[in-house]
Amino acid sequence: MLFTKYGTKSITMDDIARELGMSKKTIYQHFSDKDDVVMAFMIQFIDLQKTHIEATKKESENVIDEMIKSTEHMKTMMSSMNPSLVFDLRKYHPKSWAVYLDFKKNFLENFILDCFNRGIEQGYYRKDLGTKILARMRVEEVEWGFNQDFFPQSEFALADVQAELFTHFMYGIATLKGHKLINKYKQITEEE
Repeated sequence: MLFTKYGTKSITMDDIARELGMSKKTIYQHFSDKDDVVMAFMIQFIDLQKTHIEATKKESENVIDEMIKSTEHMKTMMSSMNPSLVFDLRKYHPKSWAVYLDFKKNFLENFILDCFNRGIEQGYYRKDLGTKILARMRVEEVEWGFNQDFFPQSEFALADVQAELFTHFMYGIATLKGHKLINKYKQITEEE
């Protein structure tokens, strides 16, 4: 959608109407303003992420595989995402931003905590992890990749930044058994 490619600030209702092939009048029959359109986008985006995460959990061999597949999905999604989207949402669409923050805190953090607990049980993650701290850190780490002060788009591809942050994180939480499995999956991915 236009928002992921250009952010929200620069997109007008005329742009949205043109993209959808309908009149603004038709859009206004369903949405009161651009904020409503952004909210609908955010809800759909979050629903898609939840669906993907749940499907990945079911189809993965173990928690390492699950985290790698989730990150590959995120990398693909972010390869076409404008880093200004996060800034625009935070600054210009506080209701949509609040929905996103709720998703991060109540869904993503719990998903990561569950992964940690299963990974510890499976012997892939260290037993001494401060799981609540690290779950929150991992969720926030994704947002750091969007920070143009740290990773300007002119120097860094968003997907590459996210991949490096993820790799660093995974090696930090993994046991030796986990490292071996990460290396195995990394080698398979590089060969593809």
